Amino acid sequence: MKFVLLVVGKNKFPFVEAGLGHYFENIRHMGEIEYIELKDSASRSEKEAEQFNETLKRRKLLEGPNRVFLLDERGKQQSSEEFAAQLGAMRDQGVQRFVFLIGGAYGFSPEMRAAYPLISLSKMTLPHDLARLFLAEQLYRALHILSGGKYHHGG
Repeated sequence: MKFVLLVVGKNKFPFVEAGLGHYFENIRHMGEIEYIELKDSASRSEKEAEQFNETLKRRKLLEGPNRVFLLDERGKQQSSEEFAAQLGAMRDQGVQRFVFLIGGAYGFSPEMRAAYPLISLSKMTLPHDLARLFLAEQLYRALHILSGGKYHHGG
């Protein structure tokens, strides 16, 4: 399985960078991971965010045998087991690459939200920096669940 984390904005916290490194290294034992930070402007207006989202939609990462998900507060919440089962089912149907997008301060345009499934990591609002770390951990956990590993002891 190959995962792509496409995030808007640069991480601001060294501890998040260290955590991402830890999970990415462990994920690489079971699959591939690519991490892409796209430049964002704190002064970006909602209209500029919509234009940016349209540009993002046209990126080659969002085409081909991929499954694209947007992390959004309006998205579906799942348990770790449900998330792993969803990824496993799509993998078994031939999906080769899973692309997860974490937007900037204005999130995604309505068109982007309509084009791709939405995932919510929590009912609580998470800073974008922590959302990427939380997602990396859940991808690692999902791989362990799918392989029957001992990392996850869900119940």
